[in-house]
Amino acid sequence: MSQEAVAEAMGRPKAGERLARRLERGGVEGASLATLVEYLRAIRAGFGDLKEVLDRYTSIPIPESQRKRAAEAPMPRAQMSARAWENGDSPPERSDARYSPRFPGKRQPFGGAPGRQEELRVLRIRRRAGYWALRRLFEYYLHAGLNSVAIPPCMKYRRVTAAHSRRVFNALYRTHRAKAARRAERLARLRTSAEKHAIESAFVECAEAIAEFAYSEMCEHDEIGWMPPEAEARAVMAVKPKHRVVTDFQMCLAEWAEVVSRYNAALMVIYERPHRAALDIAESAGSDARTRLRYRGAALRAANIARTTAPDTPRRAKSISDWRATGWPEELDRGLLERMLAAALTTWDALLPTLPPAPGPRPV
Repeated sequence: MSQEAVAEAMGRPKAGERLARRLERGGVEGASLATLVEYLRAIRAGFGDLKEVLDRYTSIPIPESQRKRAAEAPMPRAQMSARAWENGDSPPERSDARYSPRFPGKRQPFGGAPGRQEELRVLRIRRRAGYWALRRLFEYYLHAGLNSVAIPPCMKYRRVTAAHSRRVFNALYRTHRAKAARRAERLARLRTSAEKHAIESAFVECAEAIAEFAYSEMCEHDEIGWMPPEAEARAVMAVKPKHRVVTDFQMCLAEWAEVVSRYNAALMVIYERPHRAALDIAESAGSDARTRLRYRGAALRAANIARTTAPDTPRRAKSISDWRATGWPEELDRGLLERMLAAALTTWDALLPTLPPAPGPRPV
């Protein structure tokens, strides 16, 4: 029967031909029993036909497990050199523990017995954790060095200088036991990269000086090869890399937040004085509770004018004129309001020299 005839017999003249083609080629996964019965009825297949197909299918031998075959296969030998093959020599025997069963002739990454492999794995973790400990120490050297050359934290060249200094330190650390020519080559590549990104030579020299000074201090104190204990090393490596060190930017941000906090605390202490001076004048009027509450609001506004304006400036003159043009309630004495404003301004101007310097812009 043709596939069109099978489709007609299945009652699916359009979709049945494609379904029959896919069934015959094994392209239908998880076909329902109703679909199979419909196909068998269309081709008039009986029980004898099914039994013959099943017998032929079940007689196919079951393939061996790949893992079992790999386990029973002999260990591969090492790859021979071209000269050995030319001379007809047999490949030399190698230790099973040193060569991988999956890749003939390729050394295993750790080699040796399983206990030795675990020992080397722990040693690698400790070595990496020791590097991050040095990076944490280097950030303090970097922060102190950038502060000593007075590069403001809000300047983008501070971030650029810090990044270049970290690259120089990494180059020095990676070439600790290498030849001097290799170290000079890596440092030269870093200088070329800095020139390509248009970094000024003064900042490049500053970054290199800070990194070399920190590296020499670590070498002098024999800290380059230091490795933490296993538990501490695993705890360090369990943290994401960006949280393993406190960078120069984070230190600048913490210092800036501390200065802002101290400035705001001192500002609130001083700000209370002009408010209190204006409030004392208002309470001396001896009015009722509602009027005293309105005087309190006026005293707060007078203190805000004193805090937000500098002496003998157009902004203060405009604030005073706005104060006098305000439509105050009738129960408030205009002369008393003028005295409150004058007391607040005088008190603030007298305390202004004691105010700590304002914090600079936020680090970027």
